[in-house]
Amino acid sequence: MKYLAGAAALASAFVLAGVAAADTTGDVLTLYPVGGGQDTYAAWKAQEGRPDSQGTANQALYLQRLTNVPDTPAAAHVRGLENTPVTALVSLSYEHRVPGLCTKTDPRWSLFIRGRSGREYVVNLGCALTPGRPTDDPHWVQRLFTAAVIRAEVLRQSKGTDALAGRIDGLALVVDRSKGFVYLDNVSVRSKTATKTWTYAGDNGNGVPGGPPPAFTAEQSALMAAPIPEDSQFDEDVLMPSLTADEQAAIAVEDWG
Repeated sequence: MKYLAGAAALASAFVLAGVAAADTTGDVLTLYPVGGGQDTYAAWKAQEGRPDSQGTANQALYLQRLTNVPDTPAAAHVRGLENTPVTALVSLSYEHRVPGLCTKTDPRWSLFIRGRSGREYVVNLGCALTPGRPTDDPHWVQRLFTAAVIRAEVLRQSKGTDALAGRIDGLALVVDRSKGFVYLDNVSVRSKTATKTWTYAGDNGNGVPGGPPPAFTAEQSALMAAPIPEDSQFDEDVLMPSLTADEQAAIAVEDWG
């Protein structure tokens, strides 16, 4: 496999492709790959993925990081969930091609939350933390985080209910702890208010915003740069049976007010 290289500006240019034929579902969610500097790359790549919702390009979302320099994420930012209650999340999922990265940290969903107290949190949902699910293609494996698992991870990783009672401040797919690459497809974000599955760049059916490409805030970058301790990475098949009665009650609350 030949690695791809390119500047961050090139990585964000994907959004211009396929928009005219985009799936206009009315959903407000959009997905934007953005590289994190030299030796990182994030873009949609043709003829590397699963069937697209339209056309025959068979695009896959490609995230690559070939450096150990800190704060150099290859990422795909999800926009449109800002200020949504954490408890409104229904599921987060994608399919990843094998071989390719799938560790407890990369690729991962980085869920940024503004707690009820005003404190900012990041909850990391790494690829290998949830069991792989087979698809109809043996070269592609699905990773699905259900609402119950997301809530349990939020509760345990933030060490309390403040984040669980908070609102989403940002969401991104990130590769920043490992050197390597991964192809992702059928990237799906479901909430009680908006749902979207991206099969190719054109599924950003509600258009391309003006201005610079999305970026992490300074606060989010600081949270991402902090070490991820081994004891804060909870495997789903271990986490869920370990929940106490109080924790089970906490994740069952639909509206923390």
